[in-house]
Amino acid sequence: MINRIDSKFLLWGLFLLQLFLIGAILHFSIISGPVRETAESGIKFISSDGGREYLSPPRESSREIVIKELGNYTRTFAETAFVNHLTRQPLVCFREGTIAESDGSVGVDLNDTEDVRCRCHPGWHGVDCGQPEVIWRAFMAARIPFNFTLSHTGRHRVIYLIQSSVASLQVLEIQLMELLDVVELFVVCDLMEMMTIKSSSVLSSHRQRVLLMRHKDCSPQNMYQHLLMHLPKSVSLRDNDVILFSPLDGIFNRRAITYMKWYENWPQPARFRLKYNVYGFFWQHPDNTVVSGVASRASTFRDYPQESLNRALTVDKAAMIIGDLNHYGGWLCKFCGQPIDIVKRLEYEFEHEHYAFGDSNPKTIDVSYVQSLVTKGFFVDGQLKLNKVQRFGDRYYTPKYVEQNSWNFDNIITNIFAHWEDDSDDEYL
Repeated sequence: MINRIDSKFLLWGLFLLQLFLIGAILHFSIISGPVRETAESGIKFISSDGGREYLSPPRESSREIVIKELGNYTRTFAETAFVNHLTRQPLVCFREGTIAESDGSVGVDLNDTEDVRCRCHPGWHGVDCGQPEVIWRAFMAARIPFNFTLSHTGRHRVIYLIQSSVASLQVLEIQLMELLDVVELFVVCDLMEMMTIKSSSVLSSHRQRVLLMRHKDCSPQNMYQHLLMHLPKSVSLRDNDVILFSPLDGIFNRRAITYMKWYENWPQPARFRLKYNVYGFFWQHPDNTVVSGVASRASTFRDYPQESLNRALTVDKAAMIIGDLNHYGGWLCKFCGQPIDIVKRLEYEFEHEHYAFGDSNPKTIDVSYVQSLVTKGFFVDGQLKLNKVQRFGDRYYTPKYVEQNSWNFDNIITNIFAHWEDDSDDEYL
């Protein structure tokens, strides 16, 4: 009898052990995700998305696009009782760049009665303190005289064309929110053709100001054509509208775009020298910067939009380049996001020949591979060494929106994976 009971326990034990092993195998298969391999190169991509494949996005119901002009002149500028000797008009001060007096009025420098000027904060220039450092330096480098018309009561509408992807939603949030009170309309093009308005809470919250397109070719020419075709009949482009184009991962300097909204005296097309970050703001590419993106008025593209856009993006020397090696026109945050999103992004770019690994050695591109690169500071090829960026010693460490919402961007502000290494230091804290 006892032997019979022991046999039953043994059989039940073996049965439960089999169930456990089957469950473990299924569990780890799900975690490892789908494996995709390119036979010619030996590159494997493993994304831990539970084996879920990308599906075609659902058809969205039509949305009403609204262009509501932003910016309040009296909140942006302050008129004084003094007269500007150049314009023979009352001296006007740009509030953000001007020192405020104890009574709330803007400060005015009366040392030279022939040249009354607003009293500027450090990093601001011009008679009205309206030129941020990055614009002032761009004017100086381009040898542009400063005696142009200054501010005007008729603000410019700003329309922002953004290359993006469903694997770059964290950077897209920064691109939108950094300029939310400056840009009237965002045109977002998803290279991976998977994005919907519901893909991001930011897109959903501002759906009436976002024109979303899904296309493999998110060139500025295609995006501009999409804009013209889908603008509401009640809305038309104006010659003085400012058209911005940002490449994938490009984030523009907020102060530079604000200047373009309110001022006339900047040459076109203007391009941007962006700080070249990788994985997050804590690593910088050895090239340091990259010239990318473009800004111009709609009148430039009115008659021959395709040719004009091609010329604006291919000119060897733009009319003005905003940013230099110390004061940037923005950030290019390449492959900034969660490791799983970087894997998906790399897989897409590799498959569509947007990026190729420099060597022929077999590679398995998964979350662990990406985490190792981020930890040690190597580019996606595993060979190019990146440069560390001191968080508290760099005035251009992050865009303003990221700084104000740091809790939501820990993974790109701080190298969290470096904290797991024994030789990590306090540089990223």
